[in-house]
Amino acid sequence: MIAKLQKKIVMIVTFLLALAVMLIMLIINITAQYQSMQQMRNNLDSIINTDGNMVNSALRSMNEQNSMGFSFYLKIDRLNVLIETGCNTESDFDPYYFVDYGEKALESQKNFGFIDQYAFEVSKKSYGKIIVFSDVSSTNQQNKDLAVITSVIGVISVLLFAVLAIVLSFWLVKPVKETFEKQKLFISNASHELKTPLAVISANADVLETEIGDNKWLSYIKTNSLRMSELVNELLTLARLDDKSGHQLVKSEFNLSDAVLQTALPFESRMFEMGKKFDVDVVPDLLYNGDESAIKHIVSILIDNAVKYSSENAEISVKLFQKNNKRIIEVYNTGTGIPNEKLEKIFERFYREDEARNSKSGGYGLGLSIAREIAAQHNGSIKASGEYGKWIKFTVIL
Repeated sequence: MIAKLQKKIVMIVTFLLALAVMLIMLIINITAQYQSMQQMRNNLDSIINTDGNMVNSALRSMNEQNSMGFSFYLKIDRLNVLIETGCNTESDFDPYYFVDYGEKALESQKNFGFIDQYAFEVSKKSYGKIIVFSDVSSTNQQNKDLAVITSVIGVISVLLFAVLAIVLSFWLVKPVKETFEKQKLFISNASHELKTPLAVISANADVLETEIGDNKWLSYIKTNSLRMSELVNELLTLARLDDKSGHQLVKSEFNLSDAVLQTALPFESRMFEMGKKFDVDVVPDLLYNGDESAIKHIVSILIDNAVKYSSENAEISVKLFQKNNKRIIEVYNTGTGIPNEKLEKIFERFYREDEARNSKSGGYGLGLSIAREIAAQHNGSIKASGEYGKWIKFTVIL
C-alpha cells in the first residue's frame, strides 16, 4: 500500500512539473516564432515602403541594423511585364532567377507566403505591383536550434523533477508509513491478546454446558465466541501477510489439483444440506510452485464466500485449469451478485457491500482482502466479474 502511494505521488508530481515545463518551453518557442515572423514582415514592408530602392544608403543601414538576410524585389506593370529588379547585395544574380520566383509568387495568388527558403510579399503600386523576397533560412535555423535547446532543457528538467519527486515521496509518506506500521502492530498485538480470553470464555462455556445442559444464553455465548475467534484469526493472518519481513511464504512445488480437491470436496456435505448444487471441475496433476497452505486458504475463502452469499438452490462451481502457462482457479455461484461499480471495492479491507446481509452471514469483510494479498505474494492476481442479480465469479490467476 505504501509503495503504491509513493508511486502515485511520484507520477502526479512529475506529471504536473513536466506539464509546467512543457508549457513554458512552448510559450518560449511560440514567442520566438512570433517575433521572427514580425521581424520578417517588418523587413519586407520596409523594402516595399521604399519602393525597392536598394541604392538608398538609409535602407542599407536599416538592413544592417535588422540583420536582414539576402533580399530581392521585382517590379511589374499592370500587364505583368517586368520593369525592374534589385537585391541588397553587390553580387551578380541572373535576373531570370528573380523572375522565376516572381512567377511562383503570382501563381500562388497570395499577398504573403513562403517559397523555398524565401518569404515573399506582394503589394500593389501605382505602376502595377512590387514583389519582395527575403531569405529566412537563418531565422528558421535559429528557431530550430531554440526548439532543440528547450527540448533538451525540458527533458533534463523532467528527469530532475522525477528524482525530486522520489525524494519528496519518501518524506510525504513517512507519517503514513509510521501510522500504518503502528496500526499493523496494534492489530497483531491486540489479536494475540484477545485469543487467550476468548479461549477462556469458550472453555468456561463448555464447562457450564456440561453442568446445566442446553441453554440458549450459553449457546449465544459460544456462537459469538466462535465468531470473534474467526475474526481474530483473520486479523492475525492479515498482520502476518503485511509483515513482509517477519512472514515468508514457504514455497515448494506441489500438486495444485490435489490441493484444490482437498479444499473443495469437504464442502459437498454442507452444500447437500443447504440444497445447493456443487460442481468441481479440476484438471488433474497440475503442478505449481508456491505455498500450498496459502493457496488452499484462497480456495477455502472463495468457496465459503460463495456458500454464504448464494441464493437458495444456487449453483456453485469450482474450476482449475491451465492457460498460457498460468494456473487459473475459478469459483462461480448464482445469486444476487455484486453491482459492477463495486466489484473492485469488495477486495478492500472491512468493505461490506450489504451490512444487513453480512451480519446474517457472519462476514467481516476480510476474507477477500486476505485472498488478494496471498495471490499478490505469489505474483498472481484475483478479480471478480458477474451480472448483478444473477451470478458472480472470482478468478485467481497464478
